[in-house]
Amino acid sequence: MGDTRRKQILEGLLKAVAKRGLQDCNMSDVAEAAGVSRGSLHYYFKNKYEMIGALVADLRDTNLVAFHDQMDQIDKPLTQLKESLWYPIKAFGKAGILLAKVWIEFWGYASHHAEVRSFINGVQQSLRERYVEIIKHGIESGSFSSEIQPERLASVILATLEGLILQWHFNPATFDFAAKVEEFEAMLVAYTTPPEAGSKPS
Repeated sequence: MGDTRRKQILEGLLKAVAKRGLQDCNMSDVAEAAGVSRGSLHYYFKNKYEMIGALVADLRDTNLVAFHDQMDQIDKPLTQLKESLWYPIKAFGKAGILLAKVWIEFWGYASHHAEVRSFINGVQQSLRERYVEIIKHGIESGSFSSEIQPERLASVILATLEGLILQWHFNPATFDFAAKVEEFEAMLVAYTTPPEAGSKPS
């Protein structure tokens, strides 16, 4: 029951943060969103910052493990890169806008909250290292151009995905996230293709 109630509270925190922001949401907002009493919140968490830390750990563990598990099930480096681009859409599902809002709240909050900043840095580092690993495998297997710099391309992929999420967040009604991912995927395929098999990366 404890784990179930704790999860319920963290889901309430997600909703409260998406609605009011990390800075402005309070314990009453979280209790209302979670459908529990304030007393229940204090039984499991000392304050809002402890809840934020728990939410950070839960999102990190859930999403990073799922992402790496998905990549482990794919053999071809190019397919891994393609599938990784679609992961935000598949992972967020119907709750996409909600999670995108929370993720962006974390970005903004990171400048003055060490735990959130550590979370952001840790997630980015983990993803960057995985992209480097995929790209190096592609180069070694001859699937990707040997002229590619793995660290550089990994950073570009990560930055592009984060930029798309930001644009989608600020203009979800007209910004077609899926269409932009398709365009980026085509660019990535062209860039990684070995010169003898197609266009040479610049």
